[in-house]
Amino acid sequence: MTETRYNLAPMAASWLRALKAQNKSDNTVRIYGQAAKSFTAFLLDEEAGYRPTVDDDGTEGRPAPADLDDVHREHVEAYITATMKRTSASNAHQHFRSLKTMFNWLVDEEEIDRSPMRTMKPPTVPEVEVPVIPEADLKKLFATCKGKTYADRRDMALLMLLLDTGVRLSEVTDRHVGDLDLDMKVLQVLGKGGRARAVPFGHTCATVLDRYLRAAAKHKGKPLDDDDMWLWWGDRNKGQRLTIWGVGTMLKRRCAQAGIDELHPHQFRHTFAHMWKLNNGNEDDLMRITGWRSRQMLSRYGASAGSERARLAHKRISPGDRLG
Repeated sequence: MTETRYNLAPMAASWLRALKAQNKSDNTVRIYGQAAKSFTAFLLDEEAGYRPTVDDDGTEGRPAPADLDDVHREHVEAYITATMKRTSASNAHQHFRSLKTMFNWLVDEEEIDRSPMRTMKPPTVPEVEVPVIPEADLKKLFATCKGKTYADRRDMALLMLLLDTGVRLSEVTDRHVGDLDLDMKVLQVLGKGGRARAVPFGHTCATVLDRYLRAAAKHKGKPLDDDDMWLWWGDRNKGQRLTIWGVGTMLKRRCAQAGIDELHPHQFRHTFAHMWKLNNGNEDDLMRITGWRSRQMLSRYGASAGSERARLAHKRISPGDRLG
């Protein structure tokens, strides 16, 4: 007899609607939604999803939940463990935080009496040093965008913004025309927690952005003067906006053209932080530009190039050299 398994999808949909009503960023809703969808599928799938554990003495663990009140810590722990095995500890940690937020909302909405995750601890995420992008690779990458086509103008502008501002992928992609001010040389972005900030960029970046806007106007057949219009558009389908997945695909293609190892968009953020520190940039300014609220992020970003910065700093202030 097939067991009845609880479908969390309707409750998850209500939760996501509540997040949108709280004006959470599109990226936040997307991340939370992915975790809820994956957990729902895990609970429903009898073959590849949740299966009760069996102890050495033959005692079977908790069955799959048949109702919302039946969802137990054991079910969530099994899901987090499966997610770590299938993806990574970092991704499992993100899903943990998303699901904990969802269950807390269910408690607030009086759908459940208490969260099954109330005493759970998140999985430990090992520190992974994200490599900064070598200058030689950056030159090769930008060289692939030196043409005059719409795609060249767009890709040059996108890559230059990522490098020159250190913004997150979602922050640069989910932008409207009105968020960009070429005269003030700032881009208005919406970061984590729905926190808005103005991110500055330099003269070179402003120049390639201006070229892109003119190319986009020709591509679209009209000027981009509507503040509510999306800033980035596809090169093949001029009526379709460019998504984060589209940017990732573009970067993969450009890396192949440049003959360099495949890059991840987030490496530009680490590279920006490294270059800022390398040139003795003020750390408070760096935190404000990147939208960090914790000073721990200062040591995490660009960590893989920390030894290089230390060697250069030592060359400048070597006690032995000064004494000699």
